[in-house]
Amino acid sequence: MPRHPIELVGLISPYRSSEASPEPTAYDPAFVAECARAYEAAGYDRVLIGQNARSADSLVTATWVAAATSRLKLMVAHRPGFIAPTMAARAFATLDQFSGGRAGVHIITAFSDIETRCDGDYRSKEERYHRSREYVQVLRRMWAGEQPLDHEGEWYRFEQGGSEVRPVNGRVPVFWAGTSDLGIRYGAELADVYALGPGSTAQVAELVGKVKAAAAAHGRNPRFSMSMRLVVADSDDAAWDRARDLLRGVEARQSGHGALGRDLGRAAQDAAERAVEADDAAADPCLWTGLTRATQGRLQVMCLVGSPDTLVKALLRYREAGIDNFLVTGFDWLADTHRIGTEIGPELRRLADAI
Repeated sequence: MPRHPIELVGLISPYRSSEASPEPTAYDPAFVAECARAYEAAGYDRVLIGQNARSADSLVTATWVAAATSRLKLMVAHRPGFIAPTMAARAFATLDQFSGGRAGVHIITAFSDIETRCDGDYRSKEERYHRSREYVQVLRRMWAGEQPLDHEGEWYRFEQGGSEVRPVNGRVPVFWAGTSDLGIRYGAELADVYALGPGSTAQVAELVGKVKAAAAAHGRNPRFSMSMRLVVADSDDAAWDRARDLLRGVEARQSGHGALGRDLGRAAQDAAERAVEADDAAADPCLWTGLTRATQGRLQVMCLVGSPDTLVKALLRYREAGIDNFLVTGFDWLADTHRIGTEIGPELRRLADAI
């Protein structure tokens, strides 16, 4: 099958701070807009608007980001189970209309029971995956314009459903995350873009292979996304100096203020174990797992460290492993965004065309 083109994806932050600087004190709507415009100006294609049990509402944030930009596409994290899929279908179709066809929905089934229970959802992980599958099926039927729509499934039942608004192009792209057997099975069936967390090239290639094999049974060829933080500087030595400074800062903050990040139980343990498995300097010489390991998985941060040229070469190895969408951010939301978008993105696209 033909390769998909490269897409560069950022992450919207409501705070100027990151792991490299003190904790934020207040949600900053003005910075959300500034951050979005910085990604657009740097040449990014899309931004993820994240969601967790303590974050601002992702759909409302997405409307703010869409209003602040003109070209930037959206990847809006969304958890099934809290509103009806009929309502969600109308909400995303409305966002797509207002943004001129830029909406995308990132289905988050939630990797941690601790997270879901914060909002009163006590379903098991397996039950959440079953529910998410049916949820996406309903979304797509609504976006296709089926009405009046009746549905009776395992998780949802409704009669005479419908929508006065449809997506600009008749559909909203569906992103899907999940590495369990059930997550892979349903993602292969449903995802337009299968979203992976960070890992070594070997870990990523193995997971891409599993999903591709499962998707082929449905005659599907999804895109693949991977998230990674970049520690970039003029030279490799300067980048590693910056990485060590980041680690010292995190260790100092933990020493003075206690553990950083949230302890999400098994999910944090899995992240720490994955970091140990990924830490093979011979295979991935610029992959750095120091922040994940220093926080025992509470900060799930894997990084690539190096100069722009080194980072392009590293990202091309992930392209060879099957990645199309690169969710790459730095540790300075504005300066690193500009550098990644203008110095790394164009060369990555140019060289990726030959792979």
